[in-house]
Amino acid sequence: MSTALAKGGMAMMGAGGVGLGGWALSSHLKQEEDAIKTILKSKGHKLTSELPEDKRQEAWTKVAKTYVLEVNEDLRIGTGNVSADNIRDWCVQNIESKGKGSLLKKAEKWCVVYSTFTDKLKTDNLELETDANTLNGKYSSLGDLQEEVNKIQISNGGSNSNGEKLKKWCETKSDASHSESTNSLYEKFKQHCSKANATSKGS
Repeated sequence: MSTALAKGGMAMMGAGGVGLGGWALSSHLKQEEDAIKTILKSKGHKLTSELPEDKRQEAWTKVAKTYVLEVNEDLRIGTGNVSADNIRDWCVQNIESKGKGSLLKKAEKWCVVYSTFTDKLKTDNLELETDANTLNGKYSSLGDLQEEVNKIQISNGGSNSNGEKLKKWCETKSDASHSESTNSLYEKFKQHCSKANATSKGS
């Protein structure tokens, strides 16, 4: 009796497993049938191509700067230098395509509204520090970041050469995209590259 019950239970579990597996497969296939545009919106993303017209060019320019910093083989959408217009055209052309893995991954990276490190500074009432002399004074506290900053080439920084290197590093990283996975780097960026927002400081 108990053996029969056990076999019945295993059969039910097996059927349940098949059911869950079938649901997961069905969900995956459904996503592949949906347009990338639909999938991105269902994830809560806003599309850059649907921003008000007067804000789009600035947004695409921002994406192009981030692209230079963060593109890899999996995310590459063109050869050579990829401009803001190239990215815009790629997104417009592919946003209605079916949501298959590679295209979806690229669209989720380059075709949606996001925040850069500079944008995040603004929400923290901070702004980018651009004075090489001030940044020179922060150089000694860089810790393990110092090795990365030292790789930066500058033409002539004089007595503030370390400050000029850090300034260049900060300016480059200001275009990085902010997310949960990059927040650790953002915290270092904020510590070494920012100052109080002049507007909020004066108020």
